[in-house]
Amino acid sequence: MSGSPALPVTLADVEAAARTIRGKVLRTPLLEAPRFPGLPETKVYLKLENLQRTGAFKLRGATNRIAQLTAEENRRGVVTASAGNHALGVAWAARARGVPVTIVMAETASPLKVSLARGLGARVILRGSDYDEAHDHAVRLAAEEGLVNIHPYDDPFIVAGQGTIGLEVLDELPDVRRIVVGVGGGGLLSGITAAVRGRGSSAELVAVQPKGCDNLRPSLAQGRVVLGSRPATFADGLATRQIGDLPFRILSAGGVRAVAVDDRTIARASFLLLEQAKVLAEGAGATPLAALLEHPELAADGPVVLVVSGGNLDPFLLDRILFIGLAAEGRLLRLRAPLKDVPGQLERFLSVAARAGANVRHILHGRESPDRPPGEVTIEVELEVRDGAHGESVETAYRDHGWAVERVPLGPA
Repeated sequence: MSGSPALPVTLADVEAAARTIRGKVLRTPLLEAPRFPGLPETKVYLKLENLQRTGAFKLRGATNRIAQLTAEENRRGVVTASAGNHALGVAWAARARGVPVTIVMAETASPLKVSLARGLGARVILRGSDYDEAHDHAVRLAAEEGLVNIHPYDDPFIVAGQGTIGLEVLDELPDVRRIVVGVGGGGLLSGITAAVRGRGSSAELVAVQPKGCDNLRPSLAQGRVVLGSRPATFADGLATRQIGDLPFRILSAGGVRAVAVDDRTIARASFLLLEQAKVLAEGAGATPLAALLEHPELAADGPVVLVVSGGNLDPFLLDRILFIGLAAEGRLLRLRAPLKDVPGQLERFLSVAARAGANVRHILHGRESPDRPPGEVTIEVELEVRDGAHGESVETAYRDHGWAVERVPLGPA
């Protein structure tokens, strides 16, 4: 591939990738988003890679990389390590060319992504506690079985393929002021950087990582790749210990800014995307909106593009995200109160919530409470309310009716 000292993956490389993958991947929509709570009035657009054929942007780079295999490499097959979405991209692209594929995923990988990869005909091996340990095993397999190792982000063809997103954004929104992208190994944002800077755009490029794997900020500050600790985040697509060497060189030269966000904010962002924009985004895909929620100055002037990188969200995880989102928006209220242990008390207690327009979600009626005397019980009730103000009015209604209620903090589901 061609290159330069500043950007080792160039605009010409990204444009070549665009020609290679045309017709094999979707040109995903770029849609204006509704105004999200707490953000200033500015134009925010969503690049919906969650609608890609495999549910994530990774198909772009995988398709470009698989297209470079020789006939002999096609016959031998490929191996790759992945948190999930890269696995799906490689499995899809390899199946289209009849290439045998082996995927190594961490033992903690999303069951949904494991199932989807196997459904695409891949041999899936679960090994290690995180992506880095899975990657080490993939490298060993490549040597032992003569397979071609397809790195998920430290590969120029992968980076160029992901960069086609940047071309599409600039084609539709040439005056974009800021592009915000979740970053794990850095393949996606480095590709976008190559495309955007290659086109001469001065748009600000913002990398977002969960605080539990915040390794790009120290890397940029120290001018070298910094190895972080074992990742701690539910956004599995971003859970890497370090940025890739090739992506780091591109991001450093491209003037990228990096921020970190809390997992609970990522969960709230995923909830808001689903409720407000009708977009299903996994943790990695919701981090750009999380960045705007925690750093509202990023939305101060637009247009701003948020790359929703994927939507392969496990249903059980979605349930927990919905809880966190509802709690963050003040739409759940949990109260505890003592009641006399006589018939009719529970009905009287719940009638206050009903008259105040709150709906019972869960109820715990504890008769054996060590902190209550005989003849009293403890009730804990979780209520659905319209918003924080409605919740306060419900709590006030209970006190006005003589109930000694206390608000119980809403912890993780």
